[in-house]
Amino acid sequence: MSKDEMEFETLLAMYCAPMLMCKKIANMFHIRSKQFNNLNELIKKFKCKLNNFGIELCLFQSENKIITVFVYRKKALLLHLKNSAIHSFLTQLGYPSDGNLNRSLHYLNKRLDEQKEYPHEIGVFLGYPLEDIEGFIENRPCNLTGYWKVYGNPEKAKQLFNQYDLCRDKLLNGIYNGKRIENLIVY
Repeated sequence: MSKDEMEFETLLAMYCAPMLMCKKIANMFHIRSKQFNNLNELIKKFKCKLNNFGIELCLFQSENKIITVFVYRKKALLLHLKNSAIHSFLTQLGYPSDGNLNRSLHYLNKRLDEQKEYPHEIGVFLGYPLEDIEGFIENRPCNLTGYWKVYGNPEKAKQLFNQYDLCRDKLLNGIYNGKRIENLIVY
């Protein structure tokens, strides 16, 4: 395994562990455009590894100096986006109303390119509770800060945050002990 593959695998374990362990529908992390020798080949290799588990990987802002790597469970994300409240929320922001995931991700990438900050709706794609996303947009008082700002149920969020930490620790320990990411993924 090359140095680049080991580094990318560690980034996946660090930032995408909850999704890789079936506790979340999606995660993302950032890389520099020149961080890896052959990024296209590296992405292709990891797409093949992850696709075996129903996990997709796509790049947002791929022409920028900082690239967003978005990793998601396709079936879970599709189901999540079909929720009527979430569908309505995204449609009001101009997302396609037909439920086509590829078009929705393309539109999200367009929104990322157009704005200086992340559009608030990215939380929907990461599986954050809609009440927390709306609370953030409306600038309500926050109940808890962790993986995201919590405006709704802080106790439930604390439990999730603890699960996410355990997932990250388990995957990183596995990687540091010589296991490969494909041997650590839960599906």
